Order: sequence, then C-alpha cells, then structure tokens
Amino acid sequence: MNAPVRTEQLIAVEGRQASKPIIEFQGVSKTYRPRGGAETVTALKDVSFTVQRGDIFGVIGRSGAGKSTLIRLINGLERATAGRVVVDGVDITGLSERDLIHTRRKTGMIFQHFNLLSSRTAFGNVALPLEIAGRSREEIKRRVPPLLELVGLADKHDRYPSELSGGQKQRVGIARALATEPSVLLCDEATSALDPETTSSILALLSDVNRTLGVTIVLITHEIPVIQEICNRVAVLDAGRIVEQGRVLDVFLKPSHPITENFVRSVTGLELPAELAARLQQHPQTGGSAILQVTSAETDAGTLLLNRLATALGDRFGIVAGRTGTLSGKPFAAWLITVPIETSGAALEALSQVGQDAKVIGYVS
Repeated sequence: MNAPVRTEQLIAVEGRQASKPIIEFQGVSKTYRPRGGAETVTALKDVSFTVQRGDIFGVIGRSGAGKSTLIRLINGLERATAGRVVVDGVDITGLSERDLIHTRRKTGMIFQHFNLLSSRTAFGNVALPLEIAGRSREEIKRRVPPLLELVGLADKHDRYPSELSGGQKQRVGIARALATEPSVLLCDEATSALDPETTSSILALLSDVNRTLGVTIVLITHEIPVIQEICNRVAVLDAGRIVEQGRVLDVFLKPSHPITENFVRSVTGLELPAELAARLQQHPQTGGSAILQVTSAETDAGTLLLNRLATALGDRFGIVAGRTGTLSGKPFAAWLITVPIETSGAALEALSQVGQDAKVIGYVS
C-alpha cells in the first residue's frame, strides 16, 4: 500500500512546477537561404533565455535584429536550425505539423496590422479560432460575448473591421487571441500602428489580461516606452543575439551594453549641462571633479537617494542633472553628481556602505 502524500509534499511539488519556465530557448539559432540566394542568412544565433509563468516579457531590438523570427519560433511558425524551444513543458523543435496544431492552441497571437477578416463582424472574427478548433455553435455563442466584453467591445459585436478604429480592431485581435484560452499571448509589434493615446489603452488592457487571466505575455517591439510601461523583464536583441537581459529595472538603470544604453537613454539617460559636457574627460586631473551616476528604484526614490547621498557624503557633493519616472510601474530616480577627484574613491565606498550603487562616468577639471 502506498504511503499517503503529505500536504507539505504537495506544496513543494506545486512550488517546483510553478517555478518552471513556461518558455525556454536553449542555444537557438535560425538560418535562412533566401530564394535564389547563394549565401545563408543568420536571423538568430545561439539565443538562450527563459520566460516565467505570469511574466510580461519584452524583446526589444532595431529592425532586422531577429525579433519576428524569435516570436515565430515560439508558436512553431518557424523551425529552429539548432537548439531547443520548449513551450509549457513541450519541446516543440521536432514536433510534427499535426502535433504543432494542438500546441498552437495554447499560444495566442496579436499582430501589428490586426489581421482581421474584413468579411466578418467583430463577433465572427473572435469566433474564428473556435470554429477552426471544432467547437459547437452553442459553445461559441457562449464564449465570444464575454471576450468582447473583456476588451470593451460588447456593443460593437456586429460591427465590421471597416467600421472600427485602429484601437478597436486591435481589441478584437486580442479577444480573438484569447478565444482558445491560451497560456501564452504573443504580441508582434502590437502597438506600433497606433497613436500614443490608443497605445496606452491597449497596453493597459494587456496588463489587465495578464493580471486577471494569468496569461503570460511575450511582446516584441522597437519602442522603449512599451517596455517601460508594462514589462517586468526584457531581452535586448541585436544582430540575432541577445546582448542583455533581466529585470526591466536592472537593465534600464544599469545597462552593460552600448546597444542597451542607446535604447534606454530616452527613459533614464541623463545629459550633462553643455558647459560640463565640453570639458568631460576619461582620465582624472588633479584638482578636478569626478562625475558619478547614482540611481534608485524604490518608493520615494528621489527622497531616499538624497538621504543616502547626505548620509554618505555630507555636503561634499553637487547635483548637476537628475531625472525621475516609472519603470514597470515602480518609481525611479537617476542623478549625476560631482565629488572632488581626491575623495571619489572614498565617496564610492561610502555610497556602497549605505546600499547605494554608483559609477564614475568621467572627470572634469
């Protein structure tokens, strides 16, 4: 007779299962041979990352970086040349097309240009994946109205795409993507065709879907504000490689790669006053000042940052530039300060002792 399973054992097992990534790329590469071309093109090279269940995971990169290829590998529309793609515990790399059809039902997708059928109403477009899945007419009539209500279009169920605004079309696209109750929602530049106000409303809807339905979201974009507004984790893609990844707060506030620095400058970057910038040097000069960048990502970030500076440095610093804002819904503050070169080492040590990160960006004399 088997021993009974104890409650704590069940909790431990459930905890381990919950911690498993819902998406995992393991050394994934993808190459193409263009039609009529003699040389292969590398779209992705040795890409590895994980997406945890419940994440809103952003992939940012310039045009041609490999973003669309990456997202198409997640739902099996493209096949990896090398490596493994695991989605919800299933290695989809070698699945047959028949098995992929079943797997794709767990993965919804929304598109930059909506991809709605012009001959179908909003109701008909949302119903389409259910029809393809062989659901009964009664079930479709039961399932579609709540989805339209979720995206705020209950009163537009009988409207055709030509009668809807861009934002409304994308809301239909989101409802359609959720129709088969996917565990993952893929967003391919889903807001790049929308104006800023509509973009904000769509991002708010996606955040609500993530929070209320528990759907994991992977979105690709070239727009930093999209990552800033709703993502909790991000990967930076350049020329087919991931050059940096991690929590949005960490990547944005402490970028380690020049590509990332260029992307995040508009959000967290600080500019020296022109007079100081003209005199900035990379090597210290006797009698000059070191310029330090200090950041904080906490509630009342600006106040906490000032208190730490005062505790660590007293009055031996000057503030030359500053910026505050939010990342992933959390406040941040970033400042540039000056300290005497002779005491810059001690200043960095003192800041470290009060739990404050800082780095030297240059020197002025």
